[in-house]
Amino acid sequence: MKISQPKRPTKRESTIPLINVVFLMLIFFLVAGTVAPPIEGDVNLSTTEEAPQSPPTAALYADAEGALTWNGAAISAEAFAQSHAPAEGEPVRLGADRDLPAEMLIDLLGELRALGLADVVLVTERAQ
Repeated sequence: MKISQPKRPTKRESTIPLINVVFLMLIFFLVAGTVAPPIEGDVNLSTTEEAPQSPPTAALYADAEGALTWNGAAISAEAFAQSHAPAEGEPVRLGADRDLPAEMLIDLLGELRALGLADVVLVTERAQ
């Protein structure tokens, strides 16, 4: 005589471990990724090979004609010095277009210095 065994119900695989892995990956990429403000569209930064690397931050940009922009809006050096000057000890980050003549860049740096912003760091792109 043949006795049949009752079928055992199959357990469904739990999706909790998969969800845990996905959330851990999400947290990893949020922490490891760098969120940086975009570079102004009309500015082509100069390149450097051996400059020290620093985290990207907001910068004042000068295009090829010497016009200044801050967060996508045109601004004068005086207005920038009055309303957006960095905290004491923090440098002004200036992204100058590679086609900006050196004389205009020197004049712009002198203007910023005259307005009390003597510590200026030029923002460049790392050469690849």
